[in-house]
Amino acid sequence: MRYVKRVARTSLAALIVTTIAQMAFHGAPATAGDQFSGARDQLKAARSWGYQLQNVTAPALARTDFDLLVVDAGSGDGTWGLSQEEVKRLKAKPDGTRRLVVAYMNIGEAEDYRYYWKKAWAKKPPQWMGSENCRWKGDHRVRHWEREWHEILYGSPKSYLGRLIDAGYDGVYLDRVDIYYHWRATRWQAATDMVDLVAALAAYARQRRPGFLIIPQNGEELVSDPRYLATIDGIGKEDMLFGDRGNDKPNAAERVARAERNFAPLRAAGLPVFAVEYMRRAENVETARARLDQLGFISYFGPRSLAYIGRDGPLHPEDGDTESVNPPLDGGACE
Repeated sequence: MRYVKRVARTSLAALIVTTIAQMAFHGAPATAGDQFSGARDQLKAARSWGYQLQNVTAPALARTDFDLLVVDAGSGDGTWGLSQEEVKRLKAKPDGTRRLVVAYMNIGEAEDYRYYWKKAWAKKPPQWMGSENCRWKGDHRVRHWEREWHEILYGSPKSYLGRLIDAGYDGVYLDRVDIYYHWRATRWQAATDMVDLVAALAAYARQRRPGFLIIPQNGEELVSDPRYLATIDGIGKEDMLFGDRGNDKPNAAERVARAERNFAPLRAAGLPVFAVEYMRRAENVETARARLDQLGFISYFGPRSLAYIGRDGPLHPEDGDTESVNPPLDGGACE
């Protein structure tokens, strides 16, 4: 939800050579079942990850040694963002070993800087679109159960997900899964609607590319649904330990305990949790790192803007505290 810029005939021998080369690069056997298992196994084996949504450049990311990279994929139509060749290069770490490269995908908000956005929506939004998120410029809440939104997200090579698959990403990192919080007061089945959407996205992706990874961010309450748990390959979590009352202030103990309980089914299933914290004080980073290690989560520490890798970049306008600390002037909720 962050504001981001930017069949020929062949011989059997040639086909065998091509298949072997693809297997070597992707680190996955040829069968669909083994591809799925191989991608999942590599994700489970990840011990580090990086997360960048603004100012994304392939040369800088290529120098990192993260096992998993989550990056913004750009406009979706090639106007800006990583190229297919750059995505391919990022899959090799500096030491030559394979890394997973996953595309950020917002499924709970429509973003006016993506290819699918129509200028007319600014004055006359479609019925499936809700209010703008006042925290993140250009993001508009969606009624995630509506067919028209689904048709934008998946179902054809020209859909949002179809383009990400063709761009060569190993999977998608689904943001605003937790948009169902916004709607559940007026639509009691909003959580189930989100489970349906994630399951449909995953089915389409894996039909086109077996082993394609599905990693939602937040909304961990949904893992209590067996169908959801069977669909996802891991989960991302923001502000697990710090952030509710300020980037460098610890969360309430009961809030942390509740989150730990929500993650229990996922941890019992052996699926990884990728935690991101946005504090700036070094002592808080070390406190959080130790606790996340105890929980078995893979941690990453960066700016709330996600405008650069690590914690040492310049202060960004979007690096401020959470919405709960800085409410909008009209008293509403930015979420």
